[in-house]
Amino acid sequence: MVDEKWSARFRTHHEIRSRGAIGNLNDGVEIATQGVHTRLIAWPGNGFQTESVHVLTLAPGEESALYEYDMADEAMLCFKGQGEVHLRGEWVQIEPGDVAYFPGRVPRAMRNPKGNSRDFVLVNQICPPQFDLYEPAGYYDRRRGKMKFDAIEKARKEASLGNLPPDNELHYDDSYPAVRAWNLSVEEIRRDGALFNMYRGALFSGIDVPMVLLLWPGYGVSRCGFHYGCMPPGSEAATHTHPVSDECIVNWIGSGLSLISGEYIPTGPLDLVLAPCGVQHGGKIPADAKGAAFPGGFASPPQLDLYLRTPHYKDGKYQTPAFEMLETK
Repeated sequence: MVDEKWSARFRTHHEIRSRGAIGNLNDGVEIATQGVHTRLIAWPGNGFQTESVHVLTLAPGEESALYEYDMADEAMLCFKGQGEVHLRGEWVQIEPGDVAYFPGRVPRAMRNPKGNSRDFVLVNQICPPQFDLYEPAGYYDRRRGKMKFDAIEKARKEASLGNLPPDNELHYDDSYPAVRAWNLSVEEIRRDGALFNMYRGALFSGIDVPMVLLLWPGYGVSRCGFHYGCMPPGSEAATHTHPVSDECIVNWIGSGLSLISGEYIPTGPLDLVLAPCGVQHGGKIPADAKGAAFPGGFASPPQLDLYLRTPHYKDGKYQTPAFEMLETK
């Protein structure tokens, strides 16, 4: 874990909102959402306003409710193990690296079949946050319309650490072609959702590192946002901010230096940068690093400040570029 000076565990929501912090996928308050064990990573309880990012863990045989949100879009990134999501009206198996996208008002669910031997771990994004998810645990006051920060910050400091291992399981997958985003139109994705993969999207290099735009309006995604990049040894991402988008950038694979609060902090696999809108962030990989790092950020609302640097946006309209593979060397 990083030093307390930068750790999200020891910064208040006000400090995170104004200065950002370093967190970890194994560090956060634990509750249940839709009947599933949930670790809260980025959410209104620690300074985020436009999105929530949670880690969901289902043991073999566990299943969520079938549910939907009238206002919120949701993305589920399979991180560990295998399981199934209810997407576009059917149960679809997903593997590490797959990302299921659900527009608002579309029914969704997740399950880990009884025959599996491992936990099914998802990292999900909800845009905008669903405050009622936090109410049963005592972290949201419905009558006053406010988060209960005293209880939240006490729970954050006392939270038990998870045990997700740092080994990489992420890979390219193109199974279930009928629900894959690259086989669907923008209108079909916008209406009923789709299955994406972290390694295939619209190529982008606007912050000086190779990336793919995955969940973004060019592919029909309205509220969620996710981009994934490869940083080889010696590379550096341009220091930047986003005017209106809160962002949670995860080190999915590899180690490097993450910029937060004006300093470059050593970070490893599963560490993450909490960068609410206006908070400066960036990263670099030492030239003598043993291998490339693969960061990827959840952001909402969509980052028009990035898309303006592409040829795919003009006069308020998006074009739909081809899906291409991320260069991983």
